[in-house]
Amino acid sequence: MTHTDHRGRRADLAAITAASAVTAGVFVLDPDVTAGRELPGIAITAVAAVLLAADRFARVTVVAIGVLTVVTLAWTSSPVALVPMLAVALYRLVRRSDDRSVIRFGSIAAIVVAGFGALAGSEPFWFEWVTYSAVLLLPVAAADARRSNLRRRADALERQVTERLQAERLRIAYDLHDIVAHSLSAITVQSGIAAHRFDRDPAAAHTALVEINDAGRRSLDELRSLLGLLRSDESLPLRPAPSATTTLHDIVATATHSTQVESVEVVEDGHYPAGVAESTVVTVHRIVHESLVNVARHAGDVPTLVRLRHTDDGVHVTVSNQAPTTPRLATPGTGIGLVAIRERAELLGGTVHAGPADHGGFAVHAFVPHQIPGRTSGGWTA
Repeated sequence: MTHTDHRGRRADLAAITAASAVTAGVFVLDPDVTAGRELPGIAITAVAAVLLAADRFARVTVVAIGVLTVVTLAWTSSPVALVPMLAVALYRLVRRSDDRSVIRFGSIAAIVVAGFGALAGSEPFWFEWVTYSAVLLLPVAAADARRSNLRRRADALERQVTERLQAERLRIAYDLHDIVAHSLSAITVQSGIAAHRFDRDPAAAHTALVEINDAGRRSLDELRSLLGLLRSDESLPLRPAPSATTTLHDIVATATHSTQVESVEVVEDGHYPAGVAESTVVTVHRIVHESLVNVARHAGDVPTLVRLRHTDDGVHVTVSNQAPTTPRLATPGTGIGLVAIRERAELLGGTVHAGPADHGGFAVHAFVPHQIPGRTSGGWTA
């Protein structure tokens, strides 16, 4: 059960308790209640509360409490009876279902019970009916309004997630542009050298052809890794972007400048192997950058450690921050940043895990396998 589920459950129990207290209080204190029927009325209230708390069959629960409401209205002469309990049942019925038919069902149930309550009352029928109907239809309308508001918020969040994903795909497209442009430039230069020296210097021409072959293999590897993330049907214009294969310190400097997170320590154990694919470096840099952005968004300028540990198989990335020393109102996020970097890592056979750290802060742990053109690595074949 999620935190939201727990909170909703507590709110439901609070509403049931309040309705039960009001109903029982009326049975005890209202002089219009038939003498000697106060305790049976309280017992019926307890039964209704149990039905509401269990609430496995929402419509059946509404019908059952509606029947008990009619019975107590007629038998105890209480002007309130179980109306508060029925109001809670109607609200929960409509709020917890996406089926529009529950609004019609709840409205009919409210009007029918109001009619029986009007018949049992001492006031004119139409006055009593309108009063009871208004009281019981109000929670139906309130629940429908809340449900519609939650749906609008969910739609807005979905649009925001879509926009963030599209922005990430555009960044990947920039990387793709860089890779293709760089590789084609290298191939063009080396092919010109090979053509120029083919007759006079066969050895130099052979070297140039080998470099062309290596550049072609590297480009294919990069294209395979990046195109897997470009899953949008919409076409986006591509434009040159700064190279993503800068140093780790440059990435951290850029992120800290844009996020105002200045207390960042960078530790790098080891180095990339010769010939590592740019997709590995790009993915590591994106993970570091997105993690620092999340630190700024949710914790502010707190001491943060960026650690890269190179092994024979790949790169272990850790970005951990300490908890804020003063209470901070965190900026709401969609979580799509973590989704994006997890997609990047998993595409290369890596992993990303994020969550609260033992010291009270937050940590992102990732593993990105080395991609070497021409050999298998991390379950991925060039």
